[in-house]
Amino acid sequence: MKLLIFLLSACLTPLFADKVTVYPNPKADFARYKTYQWFPPRVMTRTGIDENNPANPLLKQILGQQLSQKGLNEVSEGADLQIQVWVLTDTVPQLEAIIFSELSIEVSNSDMSVSDSVAGIIQYNRKGTLYFNLIDTQTKKSAWFGMVSDSLPNGTLKPEEIREKLNKAATQLFKKYPVRK
Repeated sequence: MKLLIFLLSACLTPLFADKVTVYPNPKADFARYKTYQWFPPRVMTRTGIDENNPANPLLKQILGQQLSQKGLNEVSEGADLQIQVWVLTDTVPQLEAIIFSELSIEVSNSDMSVSDSVAGIIQYNRKGTLYFNLIDTQTKKSAWFGMVSDSLPNGTLKPEEIREKLNKAATQLFKKYPVRK
């Protein structure tokens, strides 16, 4: 039996590599924003949402550098903006190949039958997404919401890998921030 294999992986790029999406509030007055304060960052782990994750100080440091570059300063209370941060990981299926068997047609006096079979080869990849929300404290509405997704290696990331991924994500995200310092 002949098998015809279409290898799609060479033709397709990963669907989730470095995807950045932002949603600015058109009514937000970015010239007015000077200060910010944090809500506890939330990291989704295997055991649920963790507001005391060891990565939280790193998240605040890396995102705080980006905010500082945009002219914003952190305060403990009375800020213009409140920051919500979520980090989630997910598994994404990727179709690697489709296998078709040879088509078989049998014809008799009273009947015709067609048989073939199709199978797919699927690989599961890890994806991480950083969600970042700036909330205007006066209007209680989102001023700017952004998210960035990227592929993650399988297994537990080392601290330097976490820092590298977060730096890359924050830099890409803040390229779309509406105000330059």
